[in-house]
Amino acid sequence: MRMAMVVNGLLGALLLAGANATQAVTLWAAALLMLNHAAGHAVTLVGLGRRQDWHARLSMIQGAALAVAAVALVVTAGRSVAGMAIPDVPPASLALLLAIGVTVATATLLFAGRRGALTLRAIWLCSRKNVLPLGAGLVGLAASWLLLDGAPDALAGAGIAAFLLPAAWGLLRGGMGGGMGGEGMAGR
Repeated sequence: MRMAMVVNGLLGALLLAGANATQAVTLWAAALLMLNHAAGHAVTLVGLGRRQDWHARLSMIQGAALAVAAVALVVTAGRSVAGMAIPDVPPASLALLLAIGVTVATATLLFAGRRGALTLRAIWLCSRKNVLPLGAGLVGLAASWLLLDGAPDALAGAGIAAFLLPAAWGLLRGGMGGGMGGEGMAGR
């Protein structure tokens, strides 16, 4: 779990730096996705061995931060469409391809330590929650490049951010109820 936290945190920081350099909304959304996974692993690690209320409070804080960041990202996407900003597509696309590669490689390494055969289906099941939004971001960047318009990038980024809102609500609701949260450890 520590390895997954570190990998997701480093990948999120890399995507955040790439987003700041390219002004691609999809990279900001992908960075938020990865940093949320890293924060979820951190909350779980801190909550182990401590009282259950610590885990619930930390989950609630994580959910609130995720909700605020996702809503801010949707607003940023709207401003990007209104301002007709076009991101620097080639480096942003390379950053998303790198993120997809790291996600699949991490899922392969994590699954290899478990019992059972390592199959493509098993790798897909472990990595699909990250690969699908990252792939959608890649499609948005490709459409921005083809249309010479920043709107597809912004819409894909807003979609990824909206994809994170149910997870934020689940963390908030679980923290208020004292449980593990809507996503819990199984969602990571």
